Formats: sequence, C-alpha cells, structure tokens
Amino acid sequence: MTLLETGLLLVLNATLGMWLGAMIFFSFIGAPTTFDVLDDGAGTVVNAIFPKYYVFGELLGFTAVSAATIAGSQDVLGSIAALAVGPLVLVALAATIYARAKLIPKMEEAGDDGFAKYHKQSVILNGITMLAVASALVLTHL
Repeated sequence: MTLLETGLLLVLNATLGMWLGAMIFFSFIGAPTTFDVLDDGAGTVVNAIFPKYYVFGELLGFTAVSAATIAGSQDVLGSIAALAVGPLVLVALAATIYARAKLIPKMEEAGDDGFAKYHKQSVILNGITMLAVASALVLTHL
C-alpha cells in the first residue's frame, strides 16, 4: 500500500469515526445528561449546541465523501466499499445539511409548542445519519 493510499484510508476512517463518535456522545450522553441536570433550561443549551453539532458533521461529511471518492477512484477500497461508502456518506451528509438548514429554523420558530414534533424528526434524521456513517465505516474494513 502506498503512502497516498494509507493517507486516504486514514482520513476516511478518522472522519467517519469522529463523526460517529460525536453523534453517539451527543445523543446518548451529552443531551440526556444536560436534560437531567438542567431540566427546563436544557433546551436552551441543546439548541445552542445543535448548529455547531451539525456544522461539525457537515465538515466531517464533506471530508469523508471527498476521501471516499478519491479512494474509490484509486482502487484503495474493496469493490463493495468503493460502490457503497460514497453514497452512504452522501445520505448522512444530506440528512445533516437538511437538519441544520431546514429543521433547526423550524424548531426555533415553533418554540416549546413544536418541540415534540421536530424533536422526533431530529431523532429520525440522527438515526439515519448514524446508521449510514456506521455502515460506511464498517465497509471500509471489508
């Protein structure tokens, strides 16, 4: 394996791993703990984190899809991974961009009254993103 190939796989795996780790931490540790500790004030904190959370995901997603595209064109990935990793990352990236650009403004506009509706959509999008990123990460190792 050449230095370029090693570098591409390192970038791809590091971005996917950081993205998945950030989503897992925020979803299962950060947000629930914030709600446990702050109760009514937690929504304000979580709403302040969301834009940064999604921008971080977008940066990692664009980096991962770029690395996956180059790795696929250089035959660095196995045949299945070369065909599937890019589209999986694009699905995750699209969900992340939609959440930041469309869902967050709707949540802010709706206030507390619309929280349940938009929170459910946010959870679904986050689940889709986690599944796509985790699948892409697994495929890079086959």
